[in-house]
Amino acid sequence: MRPGSVTAITPQILIQECSRQGVSKETLLGGIPHEAIHSPSGQIPFETMCALWENALRLSGDPMLALHVAEKIPFGVYRLLDYMLAASATPKEGLFRNSRSFNIMNNAFVIVFRLHRDLAYLELHSPRNPRHVPRPYVEYIMTLYLARLGFVTQANCKPFEVHVTYAQPRSVKEYGRIFGARVRFNQPVNRLVFGRQFMDIPHPLADPELCEVLEYHAQRSMAGSSEQKYPLEEIRKALVHNLANARATLGDLSVELGLSSRSLQRKILASGMTFRRLLDGVRQERATHLLQNAGLSIKEIASMLNFSDISSFSHAFCRWTGSTPTDYRKTLQPETIPARHRQ
Repeated sequence: MRPGSVTAITPQILIQECSRQGVSKETLLGGIPHEAIHSPSGQIPFETMCALWENALRLSGDPMLALHVAEKIPFGVYRLLDYMLAASATPKEGLFRNSRSFNIMNNAFVIVFRLHRDLAYLELHSPRNPRHVPRPYVEYIMTLYLARLGFVTQANCKPFEVHVTYAQPRSVKEYGRIFGARVRFNQPVNRLVFGRQFMDIPHPLADPELCEVLEYHAQRSMAGSSEQKYPLEEIRKALVHNLANARATLGDLSVELGLSSRSLQRKILASGMTFRRLLDGVRQERATHLLQNAGLSIKEIASMLNFSDISSFSHAFCRWTGSTPTDYRKTLQPETIPARHRQ
């Protein structure tokens, strides 16, 4: 399991809900430090949070606990992320802002918001592999964002479809009640799929000046740890997030990390790397993972990696690996790639 941490607000919420169901707090906590649980500004290791979810699911006897916890969370509990979403002019603007600041809540994963033709995608990724997101987190975060979108738009915000990477559970009744849309299992990416027109609904509580202040504080909050020496892996993780949101320059990355471009360049060079090599490495790794995903065409992958067209992607992939994306796919198990996606 990959490293990372989550805000201590999340375990507090889970503990409260389990207490209402008669599950002892002491039994549920295990090795989580009490001071982390009682400090709203604290952070706990992501692995510990996953263990807490496992205990909660087992002790509550509710396999849909993550859905039920998330739908009960009042708006405002997640502070900056909630209010920044509400103060944005539209869902599109708010989700772009939230994707940039998501690691205030959880720095083990990234939220990616992107538009493609007449659809909008809100995706939850592990930086190295989109399938490596535990089911409780997929259910919790998707339900959380869906509820908040409904609150800030005061509109019916049911998605067009919901895609999850895990297998279909025994009962899917609660998915229908909460999402109100078709849920597709064993998909390559965890995501909520919306009609693009929904993303332009005006927010009744929109406040441009407040939104700028909130985003400034969010960036400052994330930059607090940036004053320390960033490990190359943290820089790389931020680049993965930026690349997914079509922001792949050194300047974009420095803004994401709260550093000047010069300081970031020095940190990368001190690790024996250059920005260009780092970007190529991220693109290559993501490309080889995405090419294994049966639901993505080569054209879609090129777009997701911020290439202008298939030709540019093919030339870069050939430079990295010595083969074209099409030839690479031919080396995979034939049954994993539908014929319509092999080109």
